[in-house]
Amino acid sequence: MELPSEVGIMTLPNAILFPQALLPLYIFEPRYRALLKQSLENQRMFAVALPHTSSSPSMVPHRIAGIGLIRACVDKPDGTSNLILQGVSRVRFTDFVQERPYYVGRIEVLSTEESDALEVEALSVKVLEMIGIMHDAGDIQAEGILKFLNEIRDYDALADIVTYSFIENVIRKQDILETLNLRQRLQKVIVGLRHQSSSGPELG
Repeated sequence: MELPSEVGIMTLPNAILFPQALLPLYIFEPRYRALLKQSLENQRMFAVALPHTSSSPSMVPHRIAGIGLIRACVDKPDGTSNLILQGVSRVRFTDFVQERPYYVGRIEVLSTEESDALEVEALSVKVLEMIGIMHDAGDIQAEGILKFLNEIRDYDALADIVTYSFIENVIRKQDILETLNLRQRLQKVIVGLRHQSSSGPELG
């Protein structure tokens, strides 16, 4: 899929977009209505970025974010919209070419760095074991996704889907989003799951 060289940015304090993830959004602010209109008229893409601080009036985006494709959009009579954004890729903003009414960034596409295959597979097995244990303990609800996760052989996607679905802390999620080395990313996913589990240390 060809990505635009520049993309509008929705800066949200509690949402991080990972590749493969489906992010439901309710668009009501005038600036983001304008962003949505522009996106629909062009490549149907925009980025979702975590701001450096929610107290900042300008909501400056983190330099690394996720870009997504609008899969479905329903406009309402009052001008608001409900949409589903599907994560496509990690990107780095090399420059912000517009700040108002919303940020527009020039992007560099980021790729996952290869790691030792056996080590990555072992870490992925550990992640799946932890998801099963946490589900059985009632720490997470994973009934509908467990079978799907166990069938994934794309460990890059596994790390991202597990992070998006089960790790709640947005700062930790942003750190995982920014980690391009797959071995290190999976290690951070394991730490994130351990912190979220009521049985913490027992998960190894």
